[in-house]
Amino acid sequence: MDALSERLPSTPPPPGSRRHWIEVSDLNWTLVFLLYTVTGLISAGSVATASLAEGGHLPYYYPLVWELTGYYAALALLPLMVLGFSRLPISRRNWPWMVPLHLVISVGLGLAHTGIMYLSRELVYVLLGWGHYDYGRLGFRLLMEYHKQLLHYALVYAVLRGLAYYRASREREQAEAALELKASELQRQLGQAQLQALRSQLNPHFLFNTLNMISSVMYEDCDRADHMIASLSRMLRLSLEENVAAEVPLRRELDFLDAAGELLSARFGDNVKLEVDCAAGLAEAPVPGLLLYTLVENAIKHHERSGDPVIRVQVRIAARDGVLQLEVVDNGPGIPDPESAVGKGVGLANTRQRLRALYGEDFSFRLVNRPEGGLQVQIAIPFRNPTALPLHETEPSSLHRG
Repeated sequence: MDALSERLPSTPPPPGSRRHWIEVSDLNWTLVFLLYTVTGLISAGSVATASLAEGGHLPYYYPLVWELTGYYAALALLPLMVLGFSRLPISRRNWPWMVPLHLVISVGLGLAHTGIMYLSRELVYVLLGWGHYDYGRLGFRLLMEYHKQLLHYALVYAVLRGLAYYRASREREQAEAALELKASELQRQLGQAQLQALRSQLNPHFLFNTLNMISSVMYEDCDRADHMIASLSRMLRLSLEENVAAEVPLRRELDFLDAAGELLSARFGDNVKLEVDCAAGLAEAPVPGLLLYTLVENAIKHHERSGDPVIRVQVRIAARDGVLQLEVVDNGPGIPDPESAVGKGVGLANTRQRLRALYGEDFSFRLVNRPEGGLQVQIAIPFRNPTALPLHETEPSSLHRG
């Protein structure tokens, strides 16, 4: 679990941490310059119209110089403010001493701002031949300017704090999305591992059963045994080709069943009748590998308790309303309790486990005793057919063995 935790992305710390605070390099300074310029022009227009409203005749260029120098002076000090906020963020734990500290810093920046404004206006006045800039009574001027400077300081802090929360929120969403993606990937890998384990359980099961069939005839009829070994070879080749896949195209499953039919015919002769009826257009429909063979083998295995010497197994495949329907019908003795029989034995239990691992609850698996005798296995799984290639151009697939 510790190793897995190290592989997963960690959740970002809360927005109040220094990691999320906006640094000087994070700002778009061209956009900030335009913002301060536009705000300064609007403020200058407000001062000029206020003078006109009071009956004055203040030339427009005086408010323009006053306001722009004020906003550009604030812009010059903005990097120091951003740096201070990122190094000294206010949090629930430190606010009793951090707020007073920021008030002291705001006073210092306010004095610097007032000094820069005075010097820049004095310089502009001298360069334009307007004489010297009269700042009035300095004490009251400092107090008047500090009211606006404190508001500006708090506004910048609030904006940067909001950006910090936005950044933290984005990082948290990205981390959660990464966690969900990783968990989904791990879940998929776990499902694949479970399916592979179930598939690996089937491979030796069918191999041992087939070898037992071959050993039962190899001393009686070498030609039949040789034919059965050839059929087994074909089955193993088909099985190995799809060994890593949880699902295989239906045509591959029918090829495997055809090879199994050859082997059963060589073993039992006319005593086995295997018939496969498949509707057209289902060749590429994905189905769990070895699904049909497992059910056919299970039907033949339990037929020995029936009084009928001929084993008849019919496989029916059709699709309807987005559901792929697979049925395996035999003429065996049936089973006393179909509900409890599913969890017994390798074949049926493995089949149910694989269906659940592949489709969750989106499948059905039923065992029904037929009134005329025999057992009917009914399976319904989601029908996915991307290419819709038919098994034959117009006719349903029909395979008869025996």
